[in-house]
Amino acid sequence: MDFSVRRVGRRRIPDDERVVLSGQVLVGADFRDRRLQQFSAEGCRFEGARFDGAVIESASFGAGRRVSEYVGCSFDGAKLRMGPGGHARFVDCTFDGATIDHWFCLAVEIVGCTFSGRLSKAVFNGSVPPDKREVAGRQINRFEGNDFARVTLIDVGFRTGVDLTRQRLPEGDEYTYLPNAADAVRRARIAYNAWDDSEAKRQARGVLVVMEEDVAGGQRQLLVRANDYPRASRPAIKLLLSAASTD
Repeated sequence: MDFSVRRVGRRRIPDDERVVLSGQVLVGADFRDRRLQQFSAEGCRFEGARFDGAVIESASFGAGRRVSEYVGCSFDGAKLRMGPGGHARFVDCTFDGATIDHWFCLAVEIVGCTFSGRLSKAVFNGSVPPDKREVAGRQINRFEGNDFARVTLIDVGFRTGVDLTRQRLPEGDEYTYLPNAADAVRRARIAYNAWDDSEAKRQARGVLVVMEEDVAGGQRQLLVRANDYPRASRPAIKLLLSAASTD
């Protein structure tokens, strides 16, 4: 997965371009069509909040050391560039037609949510890293009943035990779903080791290593998108995925 670095200046953010909340309960809050440089919530609960059409340059929905919850909220048509996922829980929310970038969710729970539009450069963890468990109050992230069928996933990783059988996933030639990841990775490794083409092995090596690391980290199913990788590498990657998919 690629990471990008942006140079951050010291420009003062106007008050009308920032929302910073802590310890609040908001019912029916309306952030529709707001253009914000910063949105930050720590230890808040949002019920039925509307973020439709909002454009947020740095969205920290789970800031600080307290969990924020979003229940029945809508982010339809929003454009969200995320800060760290932090400590957050989303339940029965909609992200229809949304564009979401850089969402790294290590201690985030997502339940019964619907996505369409584009989700790029994201990581969803099934288990909470040890250093975050005290604040999260749990070891496992609840991640179930979500609908990703109509969203384009670009460089998105489901890791450390996200149960993909409990989600609706996108389909199509660009995605390869491996329902038994351990067996699939074993087949891929056997096929890879038998290749004589050193260039193909070079092009596919990184993908195989990531798949093996995901399985070692507790992931039982894999969803791989060959188009996430450089065009020149895709034939070798698709050959690898074909071997992984063949019983």
